[in-house]
Amino acid sequence: MGTALEITYDYVIPTCTSTLMHPLVYARTMMMLGYEPDPPVLRPTFYTLINKNYRRYMYPGVFTYLTRLREEIGLWNLFTTGLPASILGSYCKSYAMEKAMERMTTCVFRKSFYVTDKGVKVFLIETSKLMAARMIGVTVSYPFQVIMIRQMAEFVGSNGTCSNLLLAIPRIIKEEGLLSLFSGLIPRLLGEMFTVWMISCFVYVLNQYIFVQGVDPSIKQHTPMIAAMMVSSATHPLTVTSTVMAISCSDVQLALPFRNWWECYRFLSDKGALGRGSSLFFRSAPPL
Repeated sequence: MGTALEITYDYVIPTCTSTLMHPLVYARTMMMLGYEPDPPVLRPTFYTLINKNYRRYMYPGVFTYLTRLREEIGLWNLFTTGLPASILGSYCKSYAMEKAMERMTTCVFRKSFYVTDKGVKVFLIETSKLMAARMIGVTVSYPFQVIMIRQMAEFVGSNGTCSNLLLAIPRIIKEEGLLSLFSGLIPRLLGEMFTVWMISCFVYVLNQYIFVQGVDPSIKQHTPMIAAMMVSSATHPLTVTSTVMAISCSDVQLALPFRNWWECYRFLSDKGALGRGSSLFFRSAPPL
């Protein structure tokens, strides 16, 4: 029974969740790549409550976007395109992180080091170990991330060279070289590193110096989730850069040639495109 429950929690539930949420992942990925099937229109925003004449160019929300994607590729493809690569990547990342943490720390799966009473030194050491484990997990699973993004983007005027997951990896290595499977890895690792340190430091300071003794422990348990929501917006430009770089060496129609990720970052910054996909509902368009 224990084994069945383990399999359910470790594999069945995550797989079902990934499948149900995959259309949103698809939509967000295409948004970050700059694919917009509908033009922006002038709409009121929250600022209109202050200035009634204020309008801003906005793209349709995610549900309208998903409707357009469904019309383009069909409902089945909306749920399945890139899904196997996404699931395999998630499992590889989790497994690599777990094994790395087991090797590097004795505190894994025990009391959170966010609330450790052993001082700042232990906190810094444990955070460094967590960062290293996360970066190992990202690196190991990144080729699957690249393939997932390419599979999603291929319906826009491409020949579907990555549609078969088993053939995609050897084909990319043969035609573009091994490094193409890691295109965009550096901004992804930087985003992971900033995320770990920003969340860890925020939560540690909050729990150690703001939430004094006597505070409900459940409040401390939820601070990492709150911190993650705040940090995600700060690291989103790196996520967009990584996503765009994942297809930069390919024959996908949406791909743009960049020599390196920094050139890509600066290009997106100049275009006001680093916020692509940061919001699924109130989607501001860059200045026309």
